[in-house]
Amino acid sequence: MTTSPRKGIRPISAVLSIAMAALQIILPTAAALAGEIFGSIRSDGKIVGKGVKVEIAGASKPYGTETDNYGSYRIYLPEKGKFTLTVHYRQQKPSIPVYSYDRSTRYDFSVERKDSLYVLKRK
Repeated sequence: MTTSPRKGIRPISAVLSIAMAALQIILPTAAALAGEIFGSIRSDGKIVGKGVKVEIAGASKPYGTETDNYGSYRIYLPEKGKFTLTVHYRQQKPSIPVYSYDRSTRYDFSVERKDSLYVLKRK
């Protein structure tokens, strides 16, 4: 009795099909658990305006956006934990630690000048 060379492929194909089906279930669930960090940025008591780059970096990769006309920003993160938020403001990059949770978290900041450097302070 001879065996078909294709016989060994079927179990692998079945495993791949099951794995793909599992991913289709897990990925939307993971996205639903993603955190969101949002807020506003001010300087000298005024909004920083549109186009200020905001970046949030964690262990895996950075996530970025720019402020809108009202100095507001919003970044969705696929994971929870501790991150570093950096604001690119007037050729400087002040940073501050932030935390992502299951729910949205608001972080409002003011950019303040200390000597010749800018620092972020949470409001």
